Amino acid sequence: MKQKIAVLCCGWAHLYLTKFFNGMKRALKDSDTDVYIFNGYNYTEYSGFPNFTGYSIFNLINYEDFDGIIILSDLINNPRILERERLRILKAQKPVISINKMLNGITTLKVDNYTSSIEMMDHLATVHGCKDFGYIGGKETSIDLAERYKAFRTYLTDNKLPINPDHIFTVQSCSYENVYAFFDDYLGKGKELPEVLVCANDIVALGVYEICKKYSIKIPDQMKVIGYDDEYFAKNLTPGLTTVQSKIESIGAEAAKRVLFFNGETRVLKAKNVPVYRCSCGCDHHDSQNRGHDYLELVTGKNKSLAFTSQMESLEEVFTEAPDVFTLLTNLELFFAKSHNFEGRDFCIFLKSDWTSVLINSEENLPLSLTYGNQVQAISAISNNEKYPRVIINTKDLVPKNMITEGSNMFFFLPIYYHSYVFGYYVAKNNLSLLDNSYGYTWTRNFGTSIERFRKRNMYKQMSHEFLKLSTKDALSGMLNRVGMDKLAKPFYAANKKNGLTTVLFFVDINSMKTINDKYGHLHGDLAVKTIAASVMQVVPKNWLCIRYGGDEFLVVGNSKNYNGEDYCTMITQMVEQKASKMSLPYKLSASVGTINVPANSELTLEQAVEKVDEIMYEKKQAFHKAQQ
Repeated sequence: MKQKIAVLCCGWAHLYLTKFFNGMKRALKDSDTDVYIFNGYNYTEYSGFPNFTGYSIFNLINYEDFDGIIILSDLINNPRILERERLRILKAQKPVISINKMLNGITTLKVDNYTSSIEMMDHLATVHGCKDFGYIGGKETSIDLAERYKAFRTYLTDNKLPINPDHIFTVQSCSYENVYAFFDDYLGKGKELPEVLVCANDIVALGVYEICKKYSIKIPDQMKVIGYDDEYFAKNLTPGLTTVQSKIESIGAEAAKRVLFFNGETRVLKAKNVPVYRCSCGCDHHDSQNRGHDYLELVTGKNKSLAFTSQMESLEEVFTEAPDVFTLLTNLELFFAKSHNFEGRDFCIFLKSDWTSVLINSEENLPLSLTYGNQVQAISAISNNEKYPRVIINTKDLVPKNMITEGSNMFFFLPIYYHSYVFGYYVAKNNLSLLDNSYGYTWTRNFGTSIERFRKRNMYKQMSHEFLKLSTKDALSGMLNRVGMDKLAKPFYAANKKNGLTTVLFFVDINSMKTINDKYGHLHGDLAVKTIAASVMQVVPKNWLCIRYGGDEFLVVGNSKNYNGEDYCTMITQMVEQKASKMSLPYKLSASVGTINVPANSELTLEQAVEKVDEIMYEKKQAFHKAQQ
């Protein structure tokens, strides 16, 4: 019977996680066990506010549906979220293992970073006679990094070696780019480096290597460098990097085995890392010479990074160019059918069931929403590199049925969100590409931001349309005003010409308007305007433009597309008569109406055409007045 393991993690430590999951994969190779990896990212917004919405991916998990749970708790740097998940897991009474961080009532598997760090320091001091040590690390708060720094200070203190505060360097994060930029500025100011530089990990050491290359600082002759983790590029550097071989793969394998064959123990189990001595500390190891690899290319994956950037730019274009929700849906599906090198051979992008109403939501900011609802709909689904129908599934199922196959598989989940609103999630089968170099963070933020930009663009378009309505509408008559003629009637007239349509114009004028105003007052004058306007708008086709051209004059602009020669002149006068007969007015309310047709090939401007139809109406008005005498 197929078993399921849920893994909770944060994707920033991508090299660590890759090794951990490789260990799990190795341990589960011959079993019928699926691993569900729920991966989120925390980040700091531009305002300085810490955003933990990425951890909403844990809200997808029904722990009762799993046979075991693994929490990479050291990476999830939010105590409140950890405590919430701890309580949920214990309530489900499922086997659970925490990695590196002790959680009450839960077994802990811990990597011993401290002992190996002490051994490395002792090697430098006793074998190579080093006394001037410096340390470089990021602001990350993981237990791994904290133990390494603690070992650094403890060894120096216990052995009465000086701790130079000027040589304790802290960068924003343990990344090659941050380290390189920091030391470029530092050395550019003419400052000195220590005899030994202890790096928080191998990525940091790589940045040190490259800056030493720029400033012609020879390793290990002028400065010795040690790293941590023994990443795949460490032995290929020149000189080979002295580092620590981390047992992360072994921890991953052990965690998978223990959670499936759980014995109920809650004690702490430790795995010790092993120092690897190469040339960067002064040891002469012939096997650690450069093997012709470009180490910068190996770690940064420049070509892959460029391809990923191109993928993100193309995805943004899909959102930018779609004029409406359903075009967006079609274009997204076509885009991922053609281009999914990073998303994988088998994946789905799910949005919550109300996604269409969300995308046309006119609120300035979406409300807080960290849940996924009862159902989700795939807006893009790829199976074995081929597009398949956009399924709707119960959120509890997590993945479509066709994704569940025999053997051991890994399902990788990412939330799709913007600020504090969750739109949906991405899930891939047996593909951790988005875990590399924290691509998943960029992918999920780009996707969520693109959705929100699309929504905002729709919102502003709607607001602009409403504003145009308000700015072009005559308050008394409900028709367009003279601004509306410039903004709407002129483009309408031009479009008729372009499309080969005859423009139909009607000009309406209230008879005896001056008498109504002078004798019965302006309230009756306003009533006359509203009555005539209502009659006109009720008679002519709804998509024609009705304009209050002057105080008591009205213009109707239509076209031959939905005009079959109806006698709207008579119909308007009859409608006015019908309405007036029910109003018990102290005067006879009527209107004169003139009309002309302007062929598409006519050289008349709209203003010239209006003058002509006004003249025709005036003739009708003169006839009306003669009849009254």
